Amino acid sequence: MDLRPGTKLGPYEIISAIGIGGMGEVWKARDSRLNRDVAIKTSHIGFNGRFQVEARAVAALNHPNICTLHDAGPDYLVMEYIEGLTLADRINQGPVPVGEALAIAKQIADALEAAHDKGIVHRDLKPANIKIRPDGSVKVLDFGLAKAGEAREVTPDSPTMLSTVGMILGTAGYMSPEQARGQAVDKRADIWAFGVVLYEMLTAKRLFDGTTTSDSLAAILTREPDLTPAPVKTRRLLASCLEKDPKKRLRDIGDWARLLEESPARVEVRESAKLPWIVATAAMGLVAIAVTVFHFATALPPATETRVDIITAPTIDPFSFALSPDGRQMAYVASGVALGVASGDGPSRLWVRSLDSTTGQPLPGTEGARNPFWSPDNRSLGFFADFKLKRIDIGGGQPQTLMEGRGGVVGGATGTWSAQGVILFTPDSSSALFRIPASGGTAMAVTRLARQYSHRAPRFLPDGRQFLFAATGVESGIWLGSLDGGVTRKLAPIAPGNDSAAEYLAPGWLVRVQQNNLVARHFDAVSGKLSGDSVTVAQGVRFDPATFAGAFSVSSNGMIAYRAGGGGRQQLVWFNRAGQNTGVFGPPVESLFHPELSPDGKRAATTRGPFGAADIWIEEGTRSTRFTFDAADDRYAIWSPDGEHVVFASDREGTLDIYQKPANASGTEQVLLQSADLKRPNSWSPDGRFILYASSQNNTDLMVLPLTGERKPFPFLSTPFSEQQGTFSPDGRWVAYQSNESGRLEIYVRSFPGPGGQWQVSASGGISPRWRADGKELYYVAADNQLMASSVVVQGGNLTPGTPAALFQTRIVDGPFRPQYDVARDGRFLINTELSDRSTEPIHLIQNWKPATK
Repeated sequence: MDLRPGTKLGPYEIISAIGIGGMGEVWKARDSRLNRDVAIKTSHIGFNGRFQVEARAVAALNHPNICTLHDAGPDYLVMEYIEGLTLADRINQGPVPVGEALAIAKQIADALEAAHDKGIVHRDLKPANIKIRPDGSVKVLDFGLAKAGEAREVTPDSPTMLSTVGMILGTAGYMSPEQARGQAVDKRADIWAFGVVLYEMLTAKRLFDGTTTSDSLAAILTREPDLTPAPVKTRRLLASCLEKDPKKRLRDIGDWARLLEESPARVEVRESAKLPWIVATAAMGLVAIAVTVFHFATALPPATETRVDIITAPTIDPFSFALSPDGRQMAYVASGVALGVASGDGPSRLWVRSLDSTTGQPLPGTEGARNPFWSPDNRSLGFFADFKLKRIDIGGGQPQTLMEGRGGVVGGATGTWSAQGVILFTPDSSSALFRIPASGGTAMAVTRLARQYSHRAPRFLPDGRQFLFAATGVESGIWLGSLDGGVTRKLAPIAPGNDSAAEYLAPGWLVRVQQNNLVARHFDAVSGKLSGDSVTVAQGVRFDPATFAGAFSVSSNGMIAYRAGGGGRQQLVWFNRAGQNTGVFGPPVESLFHPELSPDGKRAATTRGPFGAADIWIEEGTRSTRFTFDAADDRYAIWSPDGEHVVFASDREGTLDIYQKPANASGTEQVLLQSADLKRPNSWSPDGRFILYASSQNNTDLMVLPLTGERKPFPFLSTPFSEQQGTFSPDGRWVAYQSNESGRLEIYVRSFPGPGGQWQVSASGGISPRWRADGKELYYVAADNQLMASSVVVQGGNLTPGTPAALFQTRIVDGPFRPQYDVARDGRFLINTELSDRSTEPIHLIQNWKPATK
């Protein structure tokens, strides 16, 4: 069924998506006849047996604590629309006070008692299937697994056991022992689940917790639960609910309150006890992730592979998501101010979603976050924002800045966290790897660049000492490194434009994207050796050829998450000062970078292609002409002041050197500077005498290459910090540049050739400075991709920058090495623009992946 906002299903007008599960989707809709909001639940495979069971079960019930069924169609159910969070969301905020927990428990028990009186057993009671409305009232959802009357023994062949899309009867951590074994199930299975849910409310801990589903089921079958963390007054009740022998278990849910130590006559929900933590959201309880359960006797059989989807709010960064190590939570970057999954309003920030919930929670203070990574205990996240490395505890609190003395660049920075409390990260896309204590401190280099541009995407192996990373440059490939300084060696080559960085997938695979397919190859984490051929895990996986980033993540228990889609496309677009699109310049392409306008504004030199195999192209109106043709990496083009020559960097001799070529491509290329360091041309002085370039020596320095005399380079700015993207003012007296000397990237101006004063232009972070043609204004890009402007007043040897003002929001491509925009003499901005401003592609989850057998 193809539903989307604005379409109609009979009298129901679809408003927005609420959630998606393996069986179907849930949509918020408007009933035009009765003028009320409803929730419509559809099936991927038509009105099947499970939906028939759900419809009949819910239709037979009429109770204030049970979700009401309004209508049923040939392949959909129309349900009561319920505002509020799930109980799972509430528990994620911490233990529920005992009085509040018992008020919730009473309403759950009332709902179950009403169902049991009609011979209906829920069989999938869990916090994610319980909603709490803003007035404190409780609704029990999702009777899709409900069973009327007594059941025969369930076997692996039972048609109700496994649907055609791989969903299950129940969720592992809440199953009764008889349910886990596939035996006959009655209302006492719900009483067991009630006890598990009540314990979880009171302690904010899962009673039967395991690394894998099989571990959870084994704990249910073999382990006596420890109830000491629960309040004393509730332990008698919990013990009676959690008897493994159903004959000894509490027989009727209506008797639950009599077993409390203080035995209250009744537990009431009063108007004054409304729950203040509830905010409005639209979600229906769906089974998010579960596995097929067969008959359990003395041994647990192999788990069945399942694949389901997770819908998130729209995102401008489809690569920024990460599974928690235990596979129970997903961190991702998305926009939106509401707690629903379909909001695209508000700033981009970090969200966390429990995989047994249909909604995510935004983390405060994480605006502008990119590339999250988890702590080994699943309680904290590392991420990059405001050009800094940060961490945040997902239980609450504000982010903590970890990086000292070195700035990171959003988009290129990535990290990983070991069980020994070490964070390994790359500060930007032009760096080696650094380590820093997870509690904060001084960052120290771990790897060293050698015939390479950068080391990226580090991922610790299970021992917390060795790690995988991707190296770009002449020695591009997947490499193995060690924190103790052991030998670093290349495991596999990377084909520029085709291959991503890699992650370790237990119990012994190396996973990465190759030609838009997610593939796995056997990898021994102890010996560090690959073996066998690659096997396909998923097809059509998103990949960014410019950064070697693959849109996938894995957990330590073997779960896989990925986003589908091709690479992004960019185009040079003209914008006026008000941010209005006034036309395009050249065709849309993949991997487009560093536009540089010619002095007359009629042409633009650009870089096209992935790192390691890029070339310089010249754009002129609607025509594009390739400018360099060798197999090396050619990039970072700048024009001579007269427009007759183009200077660029190329690694054809093993490292990035500086070359010059006539702009009309009629002559040969000339080497201007060869040396061991990496060199990126930044700006050509207006008088034609000097080229300013960024050198990889001493972190990153700004150097000057004279074009007359001995042509011996000299430093313009050499500090312990990173200075990049220098640009001469129109009169050649000043150089604007970005530096991280303050702990984050800011824009500064110094006199040329110096010495002289230094003036800070940006106020809250910035990259990529550009001058206005008359030198009276300076532009830069803020952390949230806003284009900023600051006036510049020069009096003698002093320069006074004005207060920065935002011009307009851009969809500019991230650009750590050179600006991704330029300014024409008439004041228009030529911006390298992402053509798709946000992605709504769901995150696909694979549990218990197994390679296909031949």
